[in-house]
Amino acid sequence: MTSKAVEAGPALPRRAFVAAALSAVVAGGAVALGIIGQTTIAKTESFRFSRGTSLADGEEERLRGVLASALPDDRMHVVIVGHTGTSGDADANLDLSVKRAEVAAQMARAMGLPDDRLTVTGIGGSAPLSQEDGESDRAYQSRMARVDVTVQVRR
Repeated sequence: MTSKAVEAGPALPRRAFVAAALSAVVAGGAVALGIIGQTTIAKTESFRFSRGTSLADGEEERLRGVLASALPDDRMHVVIVGHTGTSGDADANLDLSVKRAEVAAQMARAMGLPDDRLTVTGIGGSAPLSQEDGESDRAYQSRMARVDVTVQVRR
């Protein structure tokens, strides 16, 4: 018996693969919990970054409001997923997305949300948004610089 070598396209960097897999697990877990009745409320909001790890104007106040909604009930859990655009180095984007998620997580911790009620990850540019008709590439890449924050109630 002989085996043929299979040609493959460029390999997905391991860190990007792991980040994408973790994101899928987090999202899948939220869906599964909703299906089996363990999550009664799930609300996701996106918060934009102007550059690097600096939230865009007005986003910090909005983020604090969403995080505050999780404080009064110990059943509430917050999932924070950092994102970047798709251009540039994938490893650098992954690192930046983790840092963005950590900015939001640090705010949650400072407000009194314990780590056991937080899930924090970054996925780089592996989950891009759809580009809108007439949207420039620059505006599109900028719009993807965000964290998605999901607040869910677990029974």
